[in-house]
Amino acid sequence: MGIFKASNWKKEGDGLLVAAKALRQQWLSNREELVSVITEWSPRSSEVFTKDTALARASMLLLGYSVEMFLKGGVVKLYSYCSEEMVERLMRKLGHDYEGMAKRLKIKLEPDQFEQLNGLSQSVVNDARYPATPSLDKNFFEQTNKITQYNHRQPNFERLVGLVEQIRDFVKKIDSDSLNPTSYQHHWTDWGYVVSRWGGHLPPTIVFRHEDQLSKSDLRRAIEAVVTLYAELDCYQIYRDRGMGKSRRCEPWSLH
Repeated sequence: MGIFKASNWKKEGDGLLVAAKALRQQWLSNREELVSVITEWSPRSSEVFTKDTALARASMLLLGYSVEMFLKGGVVKLYSYCSEEMVERLMRKLGHDYEGMAKRLKIKLEPDQFEQLNGLSQSVVNDARYPATPSLDKNFFEQTNKITQYNHRQPNFERLVGLVEQIRDFVKKIDSDSLNPTSYQHHWTDWGYVVSRWGGHLPPTIVFRHEDQLSKSDLRRAIEAVVTLYAELDCYQIYRDRGMGKSRRCEPWSLH
């Protein structure tokens, strides 16, 4: 339930995407009024200029939050049957790292699309939420103008919508394609647990938690003793669930 159910993330993402598009449409309508204000100098000019900036920023912010919901829904699917405490801490740690989540899910994106994801992430972290931050190495007004141009370029917004919808559609296919079935194995042992998954449009993955310090060769044998592998162990991406409480984390692990 809650954050541990992928469909809840998708539902939030769908709502945010609809809201982002609606605000953008409202912004486009306001642009027409803005042109009239510039040419005729209407008494409502102040309000129209404020709306122009606010609607553009808000639509970009909601678009960023929508892709975050879709990506985190994918992460929940990737770590199905793992410790809920670990998954919750991982979600907090991933935060607004959209590129990191997309790469963890092995979503096939072009280099420029990863750059676009980073732009959305920056909008959510700072640019669409707060005033530009003055710094010694950046001109404040140039920085403000750059943010404004990013938020106002309609072709940029439309490309980002296409990217968000591409990610949404990818996550929707996870574990829902009869032509690419998913196999799960999850075992609780006297030394911890092992969860493995294969198929379902996600990379082969193993997550383990082992309370003892073992050599990598001993750990390999421990995993192979409880998991039926569909390929060599080296074909799997492996994560270790370690730590407790706020230090709980899910770290990439190599058996080499």
